[in-house]
Amino acid sequence: MEMEEVSRTRMKILVIGVTSPMGLLIITEALTRGYDVIALARNPEKITVLNPRLQVFEADIFDHESIAQHLQGCKAVLSGVEVMPKLITPCNVYSKSCEAVVKAMRAKGVKRFILITSWSVREDRKVPYLWKWAVKTFLFFMKDIFEDMGECEYYLDEHCRDLHYTVVKPFHLTNSPSQGLQIIARDGQFCWDIQPQICRQDLAKFMLNNIAQHAYYKKFLCVGHPY
Repeated sequence: MEMEEVSRTRMKILVIGVTSPMGLLIITEALTRGYDVIALARNPEKITVLNPRLQVFEADIFDHESIAQHLQGCKAVLSGVEVMPKLITPCNVYSKSCEAVVKAMRAKGVKRFILITSWSVREDRKVPYLWKWAVKTFLFFMKDIFEDMGECEYYLDEHCRDLHYTVVKPFHLTNSPSQGLQIIARDGQFCWDIQPQICRQDLAKFMLNNIAQHAYYKKFLCVGHPY
């Protein structure tokens, strides 16, 4: 699928992972579109964006009750969660935050959830052996993160069919400014015909553009620019 449905109607959204580079760009782009944004952070003082349509609250994104109390009136939840690799500490941020968000959404009747993982974080026969070998060999320090992303995807796929989730799967994110390039999305764990990198600004635009895109419900989308 290459089509993007631009969501420009004013709406209220909740964003988690807002102190990450990705989360900050989601907030900034949403405010540019005139959205009302609820941002949840463990350390809200780190959010320096000032806008009358932005409300920042202290919250624990692993606690569904902490999230649910801020969901009133929200049409969607977007996650900007990013985890930097650590050699010692196992990662559970993606799976635990996902489960907490899902419980909160169900409690408040919110259906739309868009979040980020990466390419080939679950077993798939269509993923080439050479690609899997290269990832395991050269990105061994990402092993715990990829496994946690896989747990997150499995949970959504097996236990959340009542929700309108979309998992957006860039392989490599950059901080380059948007060049307005076409973004291609393919359902699955791997894709040959798109570049494996995309800038965070373009990814934020893609997520917001497709809040209302029914064709992307319950999809796991590898995203990137065409070669």
